[in-house]
Amino acid sequence: MPKEKQTYDLHPDWRLYLGRFALGVLLVPLLGLGIWLIWHYRKKLNATVYRISNSGITIERKDDRETITLADVTGCKVHWSPLLKRFGIGSIVVSHSTGSADITAISDPEPIATLIEDAAASERERMKIREEVERTKPPHPSGTLDKKNELVGLWQQGLISEKDYQQELRKFES
Repeated sequence: MPKEKQTYDLHPDWRLYLGRFALGVLLVPLLGLGIWLIWHYRKKLNATVYRISNSGITIERKDDRETITLADVTGCKVHWSPLLKRFGIGSIVVSHSTGSADITAISDPEPIATLIEDAAASERERMKIREEVERTKPPHPSGTLDKKNELVGLWQQGLISEKDYQQELRKFES
């Protein structure tokens, strides 16, 4: 029985724009420029979504969407900038078969990177098992040979016509 899809949405941490928010607060008395700055950076913050599910990772930005299947993930590295490390904010660089993708400004990124690597390893193992099952499956459904033998017997006894026999035989070939 397949597991139901689980999805987690992450957003960049608001502390990434802490200096810009502080500047906006200081500029509030100046013709509303501060309010506009706060609104602009809040909108920018909410425009980025990192959607991690048990089948893949989707990075959605304002005009861009990148999807990575977990089976394609080859590794995760956590990068810390000196200033943001004090706040516990880092970035995860997800390496995959066609390049890499950045999940930026995540609070406490190390456990998330570990979970992504573990999920990718599990997905690769699951795909390997699925391929093994597909290789060992018989080329035809069970009981097909018995049904075909019964059809030949009916035709040989003259209980069905040549036309009906050919028509039913085509069903087995497809």
